[in-house]
Amino acid sequence: MSKILDYIIVAVGIAAFGYHMLTTQVLMVGSYEHQTIHLMFVVTLIFLGAVRLSTSVSARLWYLSMLGLGLFATAYIYLNLSHLEMVIGFPETMDVIVGVILMLVVLEGTRQAWGNIMPCVIVFFVAYFFLGQYLPEPFYHRPFNFSYVVSYLSVGLSGIYGNFLSISANYVFLFVIFGALLEILRVHGLFRELGQAAGRVFRGGPGQTAVISSAMVGTVTGAAVANVAITGAFTIPYMKQTGYKPHIAAAIEATASTGGQLMPPVMGAAAFLMASFIGVSYASVMAASLIPALLYFWGCMLSVQLIAVRENIRAPRAPIDVRLIFRRLPLFLIPLGVLVVMLLMQYSANLAAFWAIIVAVVLSYISSDTRPTFKELAECLSRGAVIGAQIGIALAGVGMMAQALITTGMGTKVASVVEMLSGGSLALALVITMIVSIILGLGIPTSAAYALVAIVVVPVLIEMGVTPISAHFFAFYFAVVSAITPPVALASLAGAGIAGADYVKTSLYAFMIALAGFIIPFLVVYNPVLVLEPDDWAHGVFALIAVPIGMSTLAMAIFNCALTMFSLYERVLAIVSTALIVAFLVLRHDSGLPFEYPVLGIGLLIFAVLMMGQMRKRKAETTALPKAQPIGQSYAEPDPTR
Repeated sequence: MSKILDYIIVAVGIAAFGYHMLTTQVLMVGSYEHQTIHLMFVVTLIFLGAVRLSTSVSARLWYLSMLGLGLFATAYIYLNLSHLEMVIGFPETMDVIVGVILMLVVLEGTRQAWGNIMPCVIVFFVAYFFLGQYLPEPFYHRPFNFSYVVSYLSVGLSGIYGNFLSISANYVFLFVIFGALLEILRVHGLFRELGQAAGRVFRGGPGQTAVISSAMVGTVTGAAVANVAITGAFTIPYMKQTGYKPHIAAAIEATASTGGQLMPPVMGAAAFLMASFIGVSYASVMAASLIPALLYFWGCMLSVQLIAVRENIRAPRAPIDVRLIFRRLPLFLIPLGVLVVMLLMQYSANLAAFWAIIVAVVLSYISSDTRPTFKELAECLSRGAVIGAQIGIALAGVGMMAQALITTGMGTKVASVVEMLSGGSLALALVITMIVSIILGLGIPTSAAYALVAIVVVPVLIEMGVTPISAHFFAFYFAVVSAITPPVALASLAGAGIAGADYVKTSLYAFMIALAGFIIPFLVVYNPVLVLEPDDWAHGVFALIAVPIGMSTLAMAIFNCALTMFSLYERVLAIVSTALIVAFLVLRHDSGLPFEYPVLGIGLLIFAVLMMGQMRKRKAETTALPKAQPIGQSYAEPDPTR
């Protein structure tokens, strides 16, 4: 039975892939018809997968009934689109029944793909649509009858339908499949070798392997948990073997993999949503995200280096297969280059994904050591389609939440509450936005968390004078890092599972590693040059110098070391330097304060003094350090300064 289901899932996945590839070349159907066909594939893949994993007969019957109801509802909508467009808000009895069925199917599909938290959040917003009339101000809204609500949430071609499902159907699905093709290109070995090369330069060694490989995988997957699964399988055991504690190894991998959602060119579904909200091309979002992504990974690499100093870990001199690097690097760079160039040339994202996939598949057949069999290729494409379906069902659920916010006016009401709580203070409004983004991101996909904050809170930031791209990026960034933010940190959970580590320790340590990166979105708001929209070039140039140094001093203060462990005096210097550099970055030149640049100068001078002192201490200690360390040993002598 399971083998038959496997074949069926592969067949449906290939059919979904073929359909979406074909629609990039031929206008086969209208927008709503296309969304409906996409939703049919999504529902089929989700529930066939659920049947495949079920062990009891009753569970299988339940999932098969959900599949049947989902196909019935989508088929009804496809065949009655003209009628449904005419009765928006006033559906007939059969329309209401189909709408309720579709809503239940999406809720159950979301539960299968993402667990219990996200369906509960969706139910909360849908319940508000029905019951908000009984709440006091400011959350009261006028009464809506049952059929009206069902229409706007499903069969009225809004809610489940509309912008969110359209993004899944037109862009995200093929991008996810492109990321899945990493498997048949056999580039995981490339990432490992490049990471080991970086590990020979930096003391962090295997930890840098995790950061480099996760960044490279992140360029094409844009999914934190998937990134942990792909790279963590070889980086976490390697780190443990060379002396990293299990929870530290898992935390490094989780933090690095989370940054994959920030790394262009493929940044996950939320980046497409951002482009839609702002009204710009995806290429513009991709370009704006480059500097923050590089800063995030700079913070990760520095933290790994400091952890190696703190834990006294010496990197092994692992051999590097240079020939493998030269064989596999073109397989990774050429399809990625095609994708980036086409996006920068303003071709549509789905067309760019089409050609990137074609090029990747063709390149995989050139060399005998990467040439997949037809079965391997089919299974790889099908796995990508399943991941695309999981994102698609989540975006359908997000559509219901967003429609409830819009139609009831809840978004405006929450925005007014945020504005009232902030008292007109931009800094306080940013902190509130950060908290809301992180809370919403606990256990639900980044796209869902970002979409809700973009509708509710981001307009408040824009009214306060923040540029749209900076405001949206602020919310997007914290929705991303919620994957490593306790108490629900999905990327940390995945890493802890691979490492056999304590989940709480892993999530807390991942949070500490990423802490220096938490200042990036705040700096983006005050320094739009970081998203390539400078309001003052002089300040912008100095900001590009100050931000990485400020992140470095903050990380050093957190881990209490740089080249060697800090004394109390050195830690105070690091804290003061951080405070002065951050002060420069948030003090605007038009505020009338004359000491903006002197503040930066003093901060940089203190940093220079700190590092010169560290270099002297490091030189004095060099003779006492072992010259090499075989794999499997670590030097973790207790340090009284810690």
